Amino acid sequence: MSIGIGLSILVNHYGMEKLTDSAYRYRFWISAILGIFLVFFEIHGSSILYWQNYLTNLTNISQPLIGISRAIRSDEWAVNTPMMLSQYYNHSGLFPYFSETIRGALTDTFIIYGQPVRDIAIFFRPFHWGYLLLAPAKGLSFFWIGRTIALFLVSFEFGMILTNKSKLLALIYTLMVTWSPVVQWWFAINGLVEMLVFGQLALIMITLYMNNQNYYRRSLYALVMLICAGGYILTFYPAWQVPLVYVFLALFIGVVLENRKHFVWNKKDIGIGVGLILLLSLGMIYILSKSGGTIDSVMNTVYPGGSAETGGNQGLRLFLYPGNLFFAFSRELTYANPCELAVYFDFFPLGIVLSAWVVIKQKQQDKFLIPLLLINAMMIVWCLFPWPEWLAKITLLSYSKPVRAFLAVGFINILLLIRALALFDGAFSKWFKVGSALLMSLGITLLAFKTYDGYLDLKMSMISLLLLFGSFYVILSGNKEWARKTLLVIVFGIIFIAGLFVNPVVNGLDAIYQTNLINRIQQINTTENGLWIVDSGAEIGFPVINFPLMAGAPTINSTNVYPNLERWHLLDPDGSAEEIYNRYAHISVNLINTSNETHFELKSPDLFEVNLNIMDLEKLEVTYVFSKRDLSILSNEAVSFTELADENGFKIYTVNYN
Repeated sequence: MSIGIGLSILVNHYGMEKLTDSAYRYRFWISAILGIFLVFFEIHGSSILYWQNYLTNLTNISQPLIGISRAIRSDEWAVNTPMMLSQYYNHSGLFPYFSETIRGALTDTFIIYGQPVRDIAIFFRPFHWGYLLLAPAKGLSFFWIGRTIALFLVSFEFGMILTNKSKLLALIYTLMVTWSPVVQWWFAINGLVEMLVFGQLALIMITLYMNNQNYYRRSLYALVMLICAGGYILTFYPAWQVPLVYVFLALFIGVVLENRKHFVWNKKDIGIGVGLILLLSLGMIYILSKSGGTIDSVMNTVYPGGSAETGGNQGLRLFLYPGNLFFAFSRELTYANPCELAVYFDFFPLGIVLSAWVVIKQKQQDKFLIPLLLINAMMIVWCLFPWPEWLAKITLLSYSKPVRAFLAVGFINILLLIRALALFDGAFSKWFKVGSALLMSLGITLLAFKTYDGYLDLKMSMISLLLLFGSFYVILSGNKEWARKTLLVIVFGIIFIAGLFVNPVVNGLDAIYQTNLINRIQQINTTENGLWIVDSGAEIGFPVINFPLMAGAPTINSTNVYPNLERWHLLDPDGSAEEIYNRYAHISVNLINTSNETHFELKSPDLFEVNLNIMDLEKLEVTYVFSKRDLSILSNEAVSFTELADENGFKIYTVNYN
């Protein structure tokens, strides 16, 4: 409300045009001041407050400032963020490349679920620099706010290139990318934001490089490109990296062809290019020398492993975007989670239709549209139909499931739409626009209703129909100023509902670090460091298995991002159960004291259970057990449990080996 009132006063005093011109001119300063302000007050978008649902007897219950914590984002609040926090509290020191806390054994924290590390390799992960310089809450804030501001600014700058410097269209593009449902539902993990930032920023640097003959500046542009290339590679999520590389390749072709007439080069440029390749190669060789074993371990797991995809069976994803409008506020999906169904709100098929009009009807052999149309056709075919395995491997799409590769289709559809609107100079009759908008909106709404299989009710469908009809009519109005301003309002309304409220707005980490339980774990672990397990006997497996990490407690059955085969072979000497534990996994440990031997059970692709006879605890060198139940009843002459603490509904035991 304060922001709204303040903006109203400013608009009334200075006028909208002067105000927007000033905002554009000082956009970097405004962004920097806003970023510093938000980081100072430790604002972030983590759903970490959801941990309070697992604790009892809390003296204070913290609530998000805006929005709600989302259980479905457990990859973030229950895995990635606890692992990050563990880097602050390692017994062996701050931010190790190989942590002894995660998995309770030396674990590569850099390459998988990349965490902040005090190592030269962090050069390629600028959004982690804040962790090294700031306290945990401010470091987390820098990670969230820095990436949001960076994506916004970089998308706007690239939007200016894409639209031939149309500020209005560039802003529409920026909003559609930054606060799209798919970006917001996957904001904190798998490196999607980094891919979009680094990919677009590299293209901006190439444009600047080709249009500037000052070699000091060209060297700076090349340095930024080095960070972009290394950062993109190190997102280490090929399911998105590979299809997005094709998108950025198409855009690279467009950028080079658009600027080739202005580009003057000589031997110095060859030196810069060679230096760039050499530094990138040295950086990757260094990281590979440290993390090569980890990569090999991941590629040889049962899950996710290195199995080859062949595409197909995802055609209906083209019609998911209307339903994305309701994910943040509506009832839960019964047959899937919103993250898996989140896509770009791309106004399909208008991007393709208008691009075809510009290329065919207006006869503009546009250097952006043609490569993008070709790549879009390739990606749509990959998502629709199975490919021969050899072709999938040659194109590297074998690393990307169609359900993930579809991200590239939505992104290209937005690029096509914005570029086509920038070039469109025709005019359709009013009745043509009405008829076309009505037919397309009816078709998309009906197909969305079918695709969602009961999730969209009549009211939702009517809202979708009206929104799509109005949007399509406005888009078909082409290059008229009123149409572009109206589209900006429509897009802002869409991202306000479908994107802005996906992640909560939260202040600090007091909800975690002011609990008695965390303080007790820290106290115990500081007094005598030892290996922990979380006992799941009272059905407290995932996510509780990762709670001790936030206090720096080395936890054997915390989420194993890659398997510790050596440890599990202690319990399974002949390797008969290796197919169960050779995977990325959340691990439940159920302590038993019966005649039954320790055995493994696979519960889902990323979850297995160890029914662990207490006689085998010594093999794992367990010192502490974190549990909800009374373990004294399991004690025997050889192994006993002494209660050390009972806080917030959980008990901590030390294990005695007699």
